[in-house]
Amino acid sequence: MLHKFQVSYGFIQVQFYMSIDVPDSLIQELRGSKILALPQSAAKVLELAKNPENGPPELAVPISADPGLMTQILKFANSSFFGFRHKITAVQMALSLICFRTIKNFVLWNAVFAMLPNPKVGPFSLRLVLQDALRRGIFCKVYASYFQGIDPEEIFVAGLLQDIAVPILAQNKPTEYSQFLDKLTDGKTRLSKLENASFGWSHADAGAFLIQEWGLGEDFALLVQEHIDDGLMDSSTGNPIMSSAIIRLSSILPSANETDWYEADRFMEWFQKLAGKLTATGKKIPTPVDVFTTADIQFEDMLQVTQTPQPQLSLINHLQKYNESF
Repeated sequence: MLHKFQVSYGFIQVQFYMSIDVPDSLIQELRGSKILALPQSAAKVLELAKNPENGPPELAVPISADPGLMTQILKFANSSFFGFRHKITAVQMALSLICFRTIKNFVLWNAVFAMLPNPKVGPFSLRLVLQDALRRGIFCKVYASYFQGIDPEEIFVAGLLQDIAVPILAQNKPTEYSQFLDKLTDGKTRLSKLENASFGWSHADAGAFLIQEWGLGEDFALLVQEHIDDGLMDSSTGNPIMSSAIIRLSSILPSANETDWYEADRFMEWFQKLAGKLTATGKKIPTPVDVFTTADIQFEDMLQVTQTPQPQLSLINHLQKYNESF
């Protein structure tokens, strides 16, 4: 179904069509959000990255024009995430050494998280949102690397941005989200179910709207929209569905502020179900230890880049607690 809507940028009004299913009431809710427009430098980088003929010289221009973005990229390039032996001092050098898509994705999530509001709503914490987003995105990337035909970089960003709309919605509807967040403390209630019961839409729909608004494509938007769909785990055949299933799996990882992993049983069941798809490819079937160990290392590296505090428990810590419960 095509949805026609109009967005205002100053005196300019733009009409376009969106084929993912997003309720008009949600579009109206998000229309006034400042996050609808990415910073000019980030938008330019994403636009240039769409053309395969563009290289480091072209991408270096908008990055170098934004001192904050340039500093972040150089910090990222010199982090232990890559482990280069020599210090990288120029943006064009970083672009030459690091995959274009990795840089593009870093620019995207760096821009998005810098714009997110930090509403004073109940127990809401933007720091927690960033911690959870990074861990889930990195888990998706690590697990996806075992599967043929799935792009780990694409699934990293989709996993990272799956809850991107929550801070915006919490700021727009503080009373409702304060009540929602209070109900989530038991670890058994899903935010999406509370949202759908109250509004007829969820943060997954809102995230899909934002993804499409940024020009990242319908397929990418669907990955974000489907991350709350339990049915994906029972019909995971074909790469698009497998990608969605991995992102759905990441959504039930323990949150960074949790010491108890309430959905561990369901995670283990789904993890093994997806891993079973690898038997036909002849590739190594990973265990949770394999994936969690790598994800924890990469997660810690990215926390240093973003200067984000370390959660109380790593994924391996949670896994150890889970295994000890038997």
